Amino acid sequence: MNSEPWRIALYPLGYVALAAFMLRFAVQWFYSEYKQKSLVPRLFWQISLVGNILLAIHALIQVQSSTCVVQACNIVISWRNLNLMDDPEKRASFTTVLVLLATSIASTFAGFILQGMVFFGEVVWARTPVTGWSDPDQSVSFFLHLTGALGIILFSGRFWIQWWYAEKSQESTLDRTFWWLSISGAILTIIYFVILGDIVNVIGPTLGLIPYVRNLFLIKKEKEPRAARN
Repeated sequence: MNSEPWRIALYPLGYVALAAFMLRFAVQWFYSEYKQKSLVPRLFWQISLVGNILLAIHALIQVQSSTCVVQACNIVISWRNLNLMDDPEKRASFTTVLVLLATSIASTFAGFILQGMVFFGEVVWARTPVTGWSDPDQSVSFFLHLTGALGIILFSGRFWIQWWYAEKSQESTLDRTFWWLSISGAILTIIYFVILGDIVNVIGPTLGLIPYVRNLFLIKKEKEPRAARN
């Protein structure tokens, strides 16, 4: 079954997800500038949730399993951060969060297996995205895919670490570690997707470098008066 035409037609869905991710950091950045300290408003996670869902769908359509699994997990993490901003009696248990994560991952793998058997006659986990200008049959080395997967894991690992600290403190925050992981992960993913010719996954990390760096400066600025007082 030839699925290439509708994959090309649906490629712009990734741009919508990209717009959501750019908007969430713009909101966080402007809010932090207003308060003159690095903060995370509830709207950040609401927009994140929308972007996570859209990019997971985009990655499934374009057959990018690593991106899809990461976004499937981030859907749960974004929801959990919103949940932690609710009153304590409304918060879900940690066990519930783990069950949701496992279900999300399993559903993603099932989706790729089903898609592969229906459209390709075999399970396909990764291929060059069908954009209308790229070659979906382009030969890409295993090393490059591995590098890209590691970059995506590092870039998205910031949310796992953020989630871990949020669970410990029962508070949704973005600390220095989150922003350093954002910068290093962005650089690796930019390199990977530039080679693949996947514009959707290049623009976001590139533009995101600005608020990432700025938040580090705001955190440093916030800590300096405390150090002076001590």
